[in-house]
Amino acid sequence: MLTLGIKNLPKHLKRPLSRRIRNLLIGALSGLGLFALFQIVAPFLISSTLVRAGMEEAVAEWTGHDVTIEGSPDIRFWPEPRITLRDITIRKPVDGGERVLGRVSRLSASFDLLQTLLGQPEFKDFRLTDPQIYVLREPDGRLDWTNDGLLSRAVREAKPDANGQLLAADADAPMGEVRITNGTLEISDVSSGRTARFSAIEGNLHWPWLSQGMEIKARGELNGRKLSVDFNSAQPLLLLAGASGNASGTIVSDIFQGRFQGVANLATHAFLSGDAELTVPDLATVMAWSGVNFPGAERIKRLSLSAHVVTNDNTLRFENLSLGLNDDKATGILDLMLPEGRLPRLTGTLAFDRLDLSGIVDVLTPATDNANDNVQTGIEFDLRLSAEQAMLGPLRLSAAAVSVLDTPTQSRVDIVDSDFETGRLTGRLATAAVDRQDEMALHIAVQGADFGNVIKNLGLGGPLPIAHGSLDLSLILRRPITPQAWREAEGHLRFRGEKGILPGVDIAGVRQLAAYKPYFSLSEAGSGNLQFDSIDLSARIANGSAEIDDGKINGSDGTLTISGVIPYASNSLALSATVHPALQDPAQLTVFIGGSWPNPVIWPVSQTAPKPAD
Repeated sequence: MLTLGIKNLPKHLKRPLSRRIRNLLIGALSGLGLFALFQIVAPFLISSTLVRAGMEEAVAEWTGHDVTIEGSPDIRFWPEPRITLRDITIRKPVDGGERVLGRVSRLSASFDLLQTLLGQPEFKDFRLTDPQIYVLREPDGRLDWTNDGLLSRAVREAKPDANGQLLAADADAPMGEVRITNGTLEISDVSSGRTARFSAIEGNLHWPWLSQGMEIKARGELNGRKLSVDFNSAQPLLLLAGASGNASGTIVSDIFQGRFQGVANLATHAFLSGDAELTVPDLATVMAWSGVNFPGAERIKRLSLSAHVVTNDNTLRFENLSLGLNDDKATGILDLMLPEGRLPRLTGTLAFDRLDLSGIVDVLTPATDNANDNVQTGIEFDLRLSAEQAMLGPLRLSAAAVSVLDTPTQSRVDIVDSDFETGRLTGRLATAAVDRQDEMALHIAVQGADFGNVIKNLGLGGPLPIAHGSLDLSLILRRPITPQAWREAEGHLRFRGEKGILPGVDIAGVRQLAAYKPYFSLSEAGSGNLQFDSIDLSARIANGSAEIDDGKINGSDGTLTISGVIPYASNSLALSATVHPALQDPAQLTVFIGGSWPNPVIWPVSQTAPKPAD
């Protein structure tokens, strides 16, 4: 059937065309002819001087500033009328002089032929090559770039309208597409004195009319790193005015990526209200790139954050916060307060699955060139933290409740409560006093813990008490807290234990060797253990040594008293120990313990039998 239709096609073509088709063809050909004629005649009817003047006037009208064009214009009419201008400079008079707001190597725009023939050229769909734009961000958040031009008037007069913006018809103007090639944008913040410079910008701005929404898709470089931005807003004029407007967008780099959707405000603190996400695979690289140096951040490799951000006056709240630090996760709520004339203050509550307390200590006691410098971090903290598991050096805590406070007058971290080796641990590390900011006071209290596990986890060897007990430690340390600071710490320690053993202390073997050897190592005396019912040791700590002023180990066979000095900084001993037997036999034994830990040397001093009882 198809073959039959093809064979009959010549017959249909030979038939005369209907009147309707003829009219359509004549109309189309006439339109094409007129269009071709118009394109041929237009260059002779339109003055390049008129178009150039119109373009120069249009740029000045948009910006409200003086515009100079050095290069000669280039006008073409196919496939669309377009003018290209070169070497354009935009200036603004300031304090008797002038400030350059921008330079453009080449600017082109399309224009309407009919409007141009009437002497009123209208331009749209701009193309900017090698533009250099310089913007000031005023203290109130306004972007000072335009003056009394169309854009400035629109920014001043725009009003919020539901999810859009409302602009009077006489203040509206078409913008169209703006394409940027190899652009540079410098934003200088008046309040902070900082300047952000974006270079190698390639992108498109889609803004049909000033009263409508805007979309930006661009890529460029900031501080040597490539960035790509996808941003859109239905209220761009409100944002440029330093007011709140809806916005959404993403920013992607090889070192971080972020996303936001909600309400933005470019005012003093650039508040946001909406859903935000941030992912940083390598925080150290981002900090080096941004020039920010935050103490303790070197411990963090990966950072991730997602939250619903809410603005309330001068407070930025992170609700439904999910925070990732390396492999540790936390949820909670944070408030970032930005009061006038004071440091920013971060408050809130976070629940961690695992928390490294050493990182918090590093933040509160950073290394400085001068220990007397104020080492406050530049932001105040007042946080409540909880953790299923918490690490304090090699020690592991569970169900930990922690409080962190850092202000210009005090830095403090409190372990309010925690489960520790079947017992409980609390503690505080805080600045010693307002006038002693270079010192930290440490207090740790342990009750009912299994010190056998504590010693094992610390990796300590030698004759240390294996028992459940309590420890109370108070120290004054210089900040920053370095190994040298620990060696120079001063304070007091007390340990009390229940029934347990001193491994490797064989009293019978010591007695036997003391009878005929002037000195011997502890290991030579045998591998037996000293069993005790209780132990109570207290010591003063200073200059890398612990001076035991009262040490008693009580057992069914008698009491062992210890006094002397343990220079722990050099891993050595200088102790006097006396064995007081519970019975008359064996004799009382006094020895000097020296050498190095964990296998000290013993020098017998005396072995005297007690006097017979009356």
